[in-house]
Amino acid sequence: MYVNLYPNKELKKTKQILLWSGILLLCGGLSALFGEFIAREELRWGWAGAALLVSALGGLGFAVGAGHLQLKDAYFSMTPERIAYRLTIYGTERVIQWDTIDSIQAYENKLVFELKDSKQFVMRLGNIQSPEIANHVSVSIQLAAIQQQVEVNKVPVGAQQVSQ
Repeated sequence: MYVNLYPNKELKKTKQILLWSGILLLCGGLSALFGEFIAREELRWGWAGAALLVSALGGLGFAVGAGHLQLKDAYFSMTPERIAYRLTIYGTERVIQWDTIDSIQAYENKLVFELKDSKQFVMRLGNIQSPEIANHVSVSIQLAAIQQQVEVNKVPVGAQQVSQ
């Protein structure tokens, strides 16, 4: 199962916002730099550094918005061997193998994966833009966990059954 969590329409809208805000920041920073180096007799290094920082941020926003720097896909993928997801376009990718999961705790806006080596991974469902998709992902993981013989919400594996 693969679900794209950031539809093309939303990605296009985000890129357009980054493009225009990047242009504004770049122009504002460059005009401030021009004012510091050309128009003033005495150079203020703090102001020049801040203007350079604003220009760099504007250039970064412009590059992402124009497509010169690629954003990563936000997705959820589940196979019989693993769960993989990146919930935001700037977040890190998480991969959890089913055989390493001891139990899953499902809450309204997060899933907590308790691993066999006593580590925990938290999947924040609130980072998924659509509440319907977040609910679909949560229910799919819980059903797959039952099939994989993983404890869900402190219900022992023997008490869970999936009709076939």
